Amino acid sequence: MEKTLSIAVPSYNVERYLADSLASYCAGEIDDRLEVLIVNDGSTDSTPAIAREFVRLCPTIFKLVNKENGGHGSAINAGIREASGAYFRIIDGDDRICTINIPQLLDALDAATDDLVIDVKRDIVMDTGESRLLHLPDDIAREQTTPFESVCMRADIEKFFMIHTTNVRTAFLREHDVKLLEHTFYVDYEFIVKIASHAQTIRFLDLEACNYFTGNAEQSVAPANYVRRWADHTRVTEELLAYAQTADLDPVRKQFVDERVRLIVNTHYNIALIFDDDRARGLERGRAFHAFLKERYPIVAAATEKRYRQALVLHYLGFDAGRLDRLMRRGS
Repeated sequence: MEKTLSIAVPSYNVERYLADSLASYCAGEIDDRLEVLIVNDGSTDSTPAIAREFVRLCPTIFKLVNKENGGHGSAINAGIREASGAYFRIIDGDDRICTINIPQLLDALDAATDDLVIDVKRDIVMDTGESRLLHLPDDIAREQTTPFESVCMRADIEKFFMIHTTNVRTAFLREHDVKLLEHTFYVDYEFIVKIASHAQTIRFLDLEACNYFTGNAEQSVAPANYVRRWADHTRVTEELLAYAQTADLDPVRKQFVDERVRLIVNTHYNIALIFDDDRARGLERGRAFHAFLKERYPIVAAATEKRYRQALVLHYLGFDAGRLDRLMRRGS
């Protein structure tokens, strides 16, 4: 039987979190329309043993996919290959699904034929349990087919284009042969940009699906890890710069991709010039990347010049990630 939804759970050395993560899929009434692909990316801890136990306990929804270590993108690529669901999504091994809403999510996906189905996530602080649900704008149509071009450039929708909120029609995903960089962090952004750039229709659900846990120092989005994985973020940024230049896209989708590229370039400047405690190294990286952009992608360089100058000023003023976050919160 074809499943309604395949969820890939990329898992690398997540023994501390994986049991709670996998329990969230089967804590309520088991719904066999769901497929959970636990992609063990060459873990060296007890991750595969935990996964095997859940497969034993509930073989109708869990499947273990073992592979050599290849990074987050490689695990997602493996999940795409193995998926049997009409829709596909990603929830990492240290996050959870909102158990109580699984049947409603599957019902909504059964009723959909859209390329993308976007739901909402809850951010949860790992240490304190404090949480915040990300709400859709009031004027966004719920549970109906919407032309992608009618919403894709809205600034208040940008934060909903993320792997934690996106269900992708699996046939659409395979039709466009989306493959992600391997041995590289930060491919979640690559995934969203590439799949959204081909979408014709989108559907929004006012439904909490992913519980995304924050505050873990091991997370790739922690500022110190951004700095440590500068080379990875560089690879993804350069991949999307090239994609924006070479992909065969209509004007609206080209505009969508160009805007997302500008956003990742802005982040790249922040990593170098603000997040890096080694101020000299960060300044050198920021200047080198700026020079690279001016030579290879002058249009993008011009579009992001203001942000580069702003990041330089903040660099010289001694701003770090914490001070920048407080500044942004006051601005919002």
